[in-house]
Amino acid sequence: MGMQFAALRRALIVVFILTLGCSAHAQVAVRPLPMHNPLQDKNFYLFSVLGQNSEIRNALTGDPALASIAAYRRRNVDQALRLCKSNADCELKTLFWTDEEINHVSGALFSLDRNNPQFRRQVDRELRSSGAYVLDEKQSPAVLLDDAWEICARGVDDILSVYGQGAAPRYPLIDSSSFDVNSPEFQQRLDALVRTVDAASSPSQLFFDPSLSAALRLLEMNHRDEAGRLEPMQAGVNAAAVRAIRSTIWKKYPYSVIIVPGAGPGDRITPLSKAGRNRCALAAEAYHAGKAPFVLVSGGFVHPSQTRFSEALEMKKALLDEFNVPESAILVDPHARHTTTNMRNAAREIFRYGMPMDKPALVVSDSAQIGYIASQSLADRCMRELGYMPYRIASRPSDTSLVVAPSIDSLEQDPMDPLDP
Repeated sequence: MGMQFAALRRALIVVFILTLGCSAHAQVAVRPLPMHNPLQDKNFYLFSVLGQNSEIRNALTGDPALASIAAYRRRNVDQALRLCKSNADCELKTLFWTDEEINHVSGALFSLDRNNPQFRRQVDRELRSSGAYVLDEKQSPAVLLDDAWEICARGVDDILSVYGQGAAPRYPLIDSSSFDVNSPEFQQRLDALVRTVDAASSPSQLFFDPSLSAALRLLEMNHRDEAGRLEPMQAGVNAAAVRAIRSTIWKKYPYSVIIVPGAGPGDRITPLSKAGRNRCALAAEAYHAGKAPFVLVSGGFVHPSQTRFSEALEMKKALLDEFNVPESAILVDPHARHTTTNMRNAAREIFRYGMPMDKPALVVSDSAQIGYIASQSLADRCMRELGYMPYRIASRPSDTSLVVAPSIDSLEQDPMDPLDP
């Protein structure tokens, strides 16, 4: 039934597009993503757009179909709290989105988008200018909204599954739940979480609010708030460099930035690995040789799992203290957890901070990692895990350097990897 509804829904959307013709598409704004709640905004930007704009919110709460869906889901949670007898997993299941429910919401959003031009224009403008769903840039407003909704719904379900039920995440060694989800202690916490979410629910909430709230609370309960740490970076850890970008004369340099992927030490007491320090030395050499006006160090709180050290922050300290690189020349990405996202997040910062996307960037690292970044193996992994290539290889000047062109596709959000979406 769910698959049939999905096919019918997409067919209706196609008919609607052909009826209206092509619409004007807003360009992605060259600015950092607006953030009020970084953990939510970086994972579920659609929900932030729908919830923060009063006119959009009023259109959603006033829609009979969406109000009916929201009421139905509230009743399910209330019933589970009565009948599950404090079985937290039983209670949590009512907050998942089933395929059929996802399709029902899609149908309701499609009708609202079709019948309310003001709603369509506002949502479409916000989503396109954010770049959060840039892979749908060429799609109609109806298809863009539909795809963004499904991405977010699946992302919420994934968080509930991994951090509420103990399912394996994409990278189990470093991203798993912090608890034994079968332990009485965790079950009590989970029961309390569901009851708190239920107590806060009301007709004034949007249809997705209870499930979203549960997902975000689970991330925080598991100390998995990595995606929101240090945000907004342009006002904090990256402020000096962002100010310097505005007055940079780019034609003086062959490259826009020197990208340095991190390397975890693998233990809980070593702030920076030997490999990470060696990569800093290579970056500093290239910086002092005038290759680029900025160094971008990339690496999150990764190895070992839930370490207190961020690879990027520790590399920044080394560049400042040991290699005489000024803070105004150092950009930090303290969120990347893999080589794929080292490259993706670097492209994001290049675009978000207004650096020239048409100017190549220089990646420096040890020869083994440079070989990996240049390999078909990593390209295949990027396509498998991200769905696109975040960079294009231009040349390989040496065993320890690679020239790349960043891709704007890197702005696409991925809540299936919620610690660095």
